[in-house]
Amino acid sequence: MRNLGLALLAGAIVFALLFVTGLLSAFEAIAPGVITVFVSYFVLMRRTLKRVEAVFTEASKALASAPPKLDLAIATLEKAYVFGVWQFGVRSQVDTQIGVIHFLQQDFKKAQPFLERSLGIGYWLGGAMLGVIYYKRKDHDAMRKTFDLVIKRAKGQGLAWTLYAYLLTQVGDREAAQGLLATAVKKTKNDAKVQEALLAVQNGKKINMRTYKEQWYQFHLERPPAQQAFMPGGRMSKIERRGRW
Repeated sequence: MRNLGLALLAGAIVFALLFVTGLLSAFEAIAPGVITVFVSYFVLMRRTLKRVEAVFTEASKALASAPPKLDLAIATLEKAYVFGVWQFGVRSQVDTQIGVIHFLQQDFKKAQPFLERSLGIGYWLGGAMLGVIYYKRKDHDAMRKTFDLVIKRAKGQGLAWTLYAYLLTQVGDREAAQGLLATAVKKTKNDAKVQEALLAVQNGKKINMRTYKEQWYQFHLERPPAQQAFMPGGRMSKIERRGRW
C-alpha cells in the first residue's frame, strides 16, 4: 500500500544520500536506511489509522443515537474506504463494521459478503457472525472452517469458544463440542462460563448461552426476553473501532 511505498522510498533516499556523499559505505548505509523505513512506516500508519478511527467514532455516534441511525452509520463508515489504498487492513476493518450492522438488522444476505471479505483480519465478532450465517444456511463445513479461524485468532474470548461449541451441539456433534470446550478452558484461563458449558455437555445437557445476555442475543439464535429485547446500535469499543481481534 501507499504508506509502505512511501516508507521504502524514504529509506532508499537516506541510503542513497549517505552512500553517494561518501559519509558511509554501502554496507554501513543499509542500517540507517532500514531504520528509516520502519520509523516512516510507523508514523504514516499511525496517521492513517487515526483518520480511520475518527470516521469510526463518527459512525459510533450514529449508532448510539435513539433510535440508532444505522443507514447513516453505514454511509459514514464507507468514507473510510478511501484510506484502504494507504494502509493494509483498513478495508477489512470497514467491511467488518458494515457487515456487523447488517447482521444486527438480520439482513444476513447483505451481511455475508462484507463479513467474508473481513474474515482474515477483521474483529473476531464479525467472523463469529459469519459462522452463524453459515449455520443458519446449513453449510456446516463452512461454519466449522470459519469458527476454527475465529478461535485461533480470539484465543482468550470465552464467548467465541462457547458459541462454537453450542453450534456443534446443535448440528449433533457433542463429542467435538466437548473436546473444543476442554481446550477452551485452558485457552481462556478457566473462564467460569466456559467451564459451565463444558460441564453441561459432559452431562448431556444444553449449553446455557443466556448467561452471556445481550452478547448472546445479538447472534439471533434465540429470542431475548421481552424486557431485555436486543436493540442493535450503541457505541463501539475502541478495539471494535480499530477492527482488532
